[in-house]
Amino acid sequence: MGGAGGGGDRLRRRVDIVDIASPSTSVEVNLSVVHAMYELQGWADLPDGLLHSIVALLCSFPDLHAFSSTSRSWRAAFSSYPSKQTFSTLFPPLLLQPDIPWCSPCPYPISNSFVPRLCHVTDIMNEDTYCCCQIPLFAQINTPLSPLDEFCFRGSSYGHLILSSKTSCLLVDVFTGVTVSPPQLPVNQATHIYYGALTAPLASPDSHLIVSTDNHNLFWHVGDRSWSGRSLPNGRLTQIVVFEGKVFGMDAERNIFTVHLSPLIHIQEISVSFEERVIRRRLGIAWLVACTDMLLLVGCQGSSYVRTGQTFEAFRLDLSTEPATWVKVDILQNRAIFLGSDERSRPFCCMNPERWGGKSNCLYYYTNNRKNWTAVELGEPLKGHASNTSIFMFTSCFTMLTPMWVVPSKFSS
Repeated sequence: MGGAGGGGDRLRRRVDIVDIASPSTSVEVNLSVVHAMYELQGWADLPDGLLHSIVALLCSFPDLHAFSSTSRSWRAAFSSYPSKQTFSTLFPPLLLQPDIPWCSPCPYPISNSFVPRLCHVTDIMNEDTYCCCQIPLFAQINTPLSPLDEFCFRGSSYGHLILSSKTSCLLVDVFTGVTVSPPQLPVNQATHIYYGALTAPLASPDSHLIVSTDNHNLFWHVGDRSWSGRSLPNGRLTQIVVFEGKVFGMDAERNIFTVHLSPLIHIQEISVSFEERVIRRRLGIAWLVACTDMLLLVGCQGSSYVRTGQTFEAFRLDLSTEPATWVKVDILQNRAIFLGSDERSRPFCCMNPERWGGKSNCLYYYTNNRKNWTAVELGEPLKGHASNTSIFMFTSCFTMLTPMWVVPSKFSS
């Protein structure tokens, strides 16, 4: 990304696609002025302090992407922005929808050594605005064979898909197509892989990939040449979240663990009172959610699906007691939580959703039967619509990719 003229042209083209904070007419006027100033007055050489003040005014992940892709100097200014980690809680995550066919040209090139599949990524602040991402092409009817046909979806975190095939794992950046191949798993080809998650962005020196097999949890410190294995008395971890700098895990029985990565890897179960065990096990569907200053268990009673009339509940883990307790949370205050239809997909918490047109104390969920997202208030019965009074939500552990909420890796905290 070279000189000022080329950068200004990219700015004009990209923001036309993704700048959804203003009406299209005002966007065109603003961009013509910006383009002229960029070319004639050296916007490429603006000081970082001024560029940082522009970053602070941006209102969505597409806006941030447009800014950071304009030129080398602007990308460097974005990289040095001191509060990038707050973006993942300021804006709603993007909705990846592999179940919607793509029929438009790609708005910007993305390189991928594998055969790509184009997907919609929706910014819910403007449902009519779509970005485009590339993901591996999974086996489908009437499609050519791909090197990734045998890979199965195992999880997503920090903007990456986690895939496995026999003894191989693969990390794929959803928005760039860049892949990372860990060492071969220390298992035989008959071992089943259930779940995978990162403990930090790939660039972090403490980043680990955790993969759960039949009865073991395997750890790979990103960059190392081998895996480490740790077992749990009751089996494997099914969800991983990072809360206040610590890694927490949950198994299929809703038991909670702390995962220690240094100096030696070990997994320690958190003692929880018997009554609280009954509460959490009654949830047929549940997510472990890091929600600002609370570690929450969010779910719904019954089986692994939610129907019209049912309600979501939330419980906060109180670690100040011995044993720990789950405390009922009646209201999320100024927070909203985004849940996917696959428990292996990372949930997200967003602060002050009213700033982008959302609503606090709500759970945002993708409804598979309506091919769209919906919002339900915590503790309130799930309601249908005039055209569809029945809403059916379910969780799955399919090997195929399902719709999920994602945050691009460069904005992940």
